[in-house]
Amino acid sequence: MLSSTTNDLKLKTNVTAARVRLANYWHLYQDVAWFGILYGSTISFLAVFATRLGAATWQIGFLAAGPALMNVFFTIPVGRWLSNQQLGPAVTKAAVLHRVGYLILVPLPLLLPAAVQVWAILVITLIMAIPGTALAVGFNAALASTVPEKDRGIVVGRRNALLGATIMVSFFGSGWLLGQMSLEWGYAIVFAIGALGAVMSTFHLWRLRVPAAPPFKYQPVQDEAQPGRTLGLAGTVPHRLGVALRLWLHWPPKKISVAQISGRYWKMMSAYFLFHFAQLLPGALFPVFWVREARLTDGEISWVNALFYLVMLLTSPLLAPLTKKLGNHHLNVGGAILLGSYPLLTGLAADITLLLVAAVLGGAAWAILSGALVNRLLEFIPADQRSSHLALYNMSLNLATLGGMMLGPVLAGAFGLREALLIIAGLRVMSGLALSRWG
Repeated sequence: MLSSTTNDLKLKTNVTAARVRLANYWHLYQDVAWFGILYGSTISFLAVFATRLGAATWQIGFLAAGPALMNVFFTIPVGRWLSNQQLGPAVTKAAVLHRVGYLILVPLPLLLPAAVQVWAILVITLIMAIPGTALAVGFNAALASTVPEKDRGIVVGRRNALLGATIMVSFFGSGWLLGQMSLEWGYAIVFAIGALGAVMSTFHLWRLRVPAAPPFKYQPVQDEAQPGRTLGLAGTVPHRLGVALRLWLHWPPKKISVAQISGRYWKMMSAYFLFHFAQLLPGALFPVFWVREARLTDGEISWVNALFYLVMLLTSPLLAPLTKKLGNHHLNVGGAILLGSYPLLTGLAADITLLLVAAVLGGAAWAILSGALVNRLLEFIPADQRSSHLALYNMSLNLATLGGMMLGPVLAGAFGLREALLIIAGLRVMSGLALSRWG
């Protein structure tokens, strides 16, 4: 009798756990679908909107460099805060604080003069980056804790497919709307669509039932959503936050010691710094080029962005077989050199034609690099010294982000926009050679 009762309790427990797990999967799918709407609207068109308002090139650069600066200052406090919180509520709180900024953006095109709007966007994105850092770190931990390893490939694969589909719909829908309406009303509606996506994505994050976080360790969940970003720029580094912050699933309590780091790893960090610097150097120049040199419509810009991201998603499954055949080192070198084609073709473009070719090559290169960069990095990090090594990488990446996004406009001011892009293409090739030598 007792045995029968025990078996019944185990069965009920298993059924309940299965229901919770399936409910969590449903909310993870809904979360990423709505995030795709947000990404394809507000996140992707914010820099374009600022450019059309007359923002200086350095201001466009600061849209990305500012959040990186906040990352530098707040990564450690955020990590400590997360380590003392229940993971599920902490992620929800970070998402709410981060995404309320998207609601504030909605009325800006209708209420403020253009110059004031540019400064308002800069301030809002800067403030959003603080909880965005917590969201970037915490969500990856929540996903790894919520989805058992045996189901992770299926769940993440479906999330990536949903993300790609909804981003495409949002890209094209936003571009079409902007082509049909005035600048003010068009962007107000696009920002409203993005805000709706932010609200619904956050709602589904809130509905997740997240177990306690596991001990700190790296788990390559391969999820492409990367919530916490405030800006999306095709051709730069869509995995900037993903490569650095999402290596931290739980803040390591051990004290960081630089003495643990080998000379070989310092050389590797130099190569990685040069690589990220070269990738981010033209980030502020692309939207300016699209609007002021190529004179693309918002609909055409949506085609460039959509093609870049679509190719990146479609090419991602090739990472595993290519890694087995060529190794992470060769993939990094080849991908870095191939990425030089994006600023090269952009600098030579007179219309959308070459920009579409650049989007295909750039998207394919980033699909491989997004995984190979991290995998190569982890090959050189001892398992018991991960905290100090990843901290150095995070610092290197953020310095490259700050320097690249702010110095790109200086380069364009000194040589001209097209000339700067051609110079940067050469620098990207050189960064690939640096990875060949030290990476």
